[in-house]
Amino acid sequence: MAAAPPAVAVPPAAARRTGALVLGGLGAVLLGLIYRRTAAALWTVWTTNDNYSHGPLVPLVSLALVVLRRDRLRALPRRSDARGLLLVALACAMQVTGLRADVLTLQGWSGIAMLFGLSLSLLGGPRTRALALPIGYLAFMLTFPPFVMNRLSFALKEVAVGVAARAATWLGVTLQRSGMTLWVAGGALEIEDPCSGLRSLLAMLATGVLFAALLRGRAWRRLLLVALSVPMAMAGNALRVTMLAVTAHYAGIPRAVGLFHDVSGYLTYGLSLAGLLAAWALLRPRPETPRP
Repeated sequence: MAAAPPAVAVPPAAARRTGALVLGGLGAVLLGLIYRRTAAALWTVWTTNDNYSHGPLVPLVSLALVVLRRDRLRALPRRSDARGLLLVALACAMQVTGLRADVLTLQGWSGIAMLFGLSLSLLGGPRTRALALPIGYLAFMLTFPPFVMNRLSFALKEVAVGVAARAATWLGVTLQRSGMTLWVAGGALEIEDPCSGLRSLLAMLATGVLFAALLRGRAWRRLLLVALSVPMAMAGNALRVTMLAVTAHYAGIPRAVGLFHDVSGYLTYGLSLAGLLAAWALLRPRPETPRP
């Protein structure tokens, strides 16, 4: 009778790691089944609505923020917290309500609440606090209620058209404003919703939060950097409308609303981004030089 092969001892750490991978895989599959309709709807919005065209980049940035925090996460204790199950239950209720009412915004926030609940339940409070920014950053990929977007778009257009009308007048342009229309010598230049600057504002806010996450020093520096992204985006859009008005006056309406219209959008956004980079460089704490 042949002897039985000796049993192979599995290290406890390897067993725990394997169990964690299996549970993580099952959890990912379950989340995919719960949020598959939400993910498909978000992808449709990202690819059809210019205001949310930055959406596909947000999960990648969030994942990069997690990778940057990996050493800090490993050093923190891992203690499960049952209070996270309350967030999981709340997220499930939000998802069911959002699906039944066909409210994509509620479904998106359900996903973020679910991630916070799972993190608190499985990883504990210290690690969840370290992951708060990467998880919260996912809010930039979500949609907002239409009435909020419409009001914000109108307010941004009001500011941009008002500033552009004054700036173009200073540059020698003869115009007359009527609501959101600038009448110049060549005709009417209508400022539509795509020129409100809402798209650049959302993108600049997401970029400002990312730069703030990479900024060292006190919290007021990061908050100031995020706050500066708003006026920089608005100033860039006002500059764009001013350039369109000047071009319409001197070169005609067709030239202003043609290729120059699209190029000016990228140009002014690049200028706003350069201003945000300059603010980031100025807000970085300087290394202290030793005194002799």
